[in-house]
Amino acid sequence: MIGSWLGHLGALIAVLVILWSCLKTVQLKARTDNLQILLQLVSFYARYWFVWLLLWANVQLLYDNQIIYWLLIALSLLYIYMSWVEPNRLRVSRFSINLTASATYQPATDISLAASSSKYITPQAAKIAVLSDIHVGIFSNPHQLARLVKCLNRLDVDAVLILGDWLYQATTLDAHLSPFKTLNKPCYTVLSDADTQQVVNDAQNSEPASNMQLMNILPTFGIQLLPEQGLRIAGINIIGIHNGSTMDLPRVIEQQRSAGQPLVIATHDIKQLEANPRTLSDANNDTLVIAGQTHGGQVNIPILTPLMVRALTGNKLAAGLRRPDTAKQSDNHPKAFNEDDKPSKRYQVWVNTGIGMTGLPFRFNCPPTIDVLTIQVQTADA
Repeated sequence: MIGSWLGHLGALIAVLVILWSCLKTVQLKARTDNLQILLQLVSFYARYWFVWLLLWANVQLLYDNQIIYWLLIALSLLYIYMSWVEPNRLRVSRFSINLTASATYQPATDISLAASSSKYITPQAAKIAVLSDIHVGIFSNPHQLARLVKCLNRLDVDAVLILGDWLYQATTLDAHLSPFKTLNKPCYTVLSDADTQQVVNDAQNSEPASNMQLMNILPTFGIQLLPEQGLRIAGINIIGIHNGSTMDLPRVIEQQRSAGQPLVIATHDIKQLEANPRTLSDANNDTLVIAGQTHGGQVNIPILTPLMVRALTGNKLAAGLRRPDTAKQSDNHPKAFNEDDKPSKRYQVWVNTGIGMTGLPFRFNCPPTIDVLTIQVQTADA
């Protein structure tokens, strides 16, 4: 009797999941493949059906102790964890990165940021909260972003840096991004290819609502575009490389080195910078590139995930720190090339695992992460 009743309940939940996914797909009015979005939404809301499956398999074990029911329990728990639990496990990681400056380097005593305050001054080191790939849209809700902002407010950092990919099949932003109005730190962002192409319906900026570019909407929530000319935190210059940027990066790097200053470059996708091997050929251990885009693979399986990230995105680093190359470098030839005529990567790279999800709504061994980077400066003769 109980088994029959649970069976009918499972069928009802499955039908409701499909109908609700169809309704959400129609509401999106997406310009992309509606079938793809429908399948993604079904996989997202299927977690409710897997809760039922977990209950049903446990009930069946009371009557018949077969291994198939244990396998269904394991599958249900894994699906619920990957789609429900881990995507909400917001993690804060802390890491120190040393940059080398010339012996004449003098750290700044103020922070030249718009809306800056003396309480953000950190003379010896810059502390930056780095996150990327928020992907407001079909896999997110306003409560997650509110929790994210509360976490950022508790951090002792000089500024917040968001590395692009704000949206994923989103239509309106006012309800989602409103928590950023309560952020108590300067917040800056760089834009990805998708960000510069996004046109969203922003209800709070016009009446009736009209379509606006994302870059015009973000400042209404206190989020400023990181300027290409840079901003300075504790003597460290941070520049933003946005999609479509025409910046002469080698010239900027040379100017920073002539001034004896370390440099931090923020971009969404580092492979776009490294596509031209000469772009960062002059960068040295006084340069740090911070990027996102990879999501850490979302499902992190040792050995396999780095290979998949490289195959799918072209990025050689899935997440974390890449230290400078040391092989075949010469102090007498700072621009020396390897045998394959590619420049040695003598700069450091940090890749954030991201906050949101794309493709399928799963995270495993790769929770949403805020990286608090303490960027310290060491003089060359230290």
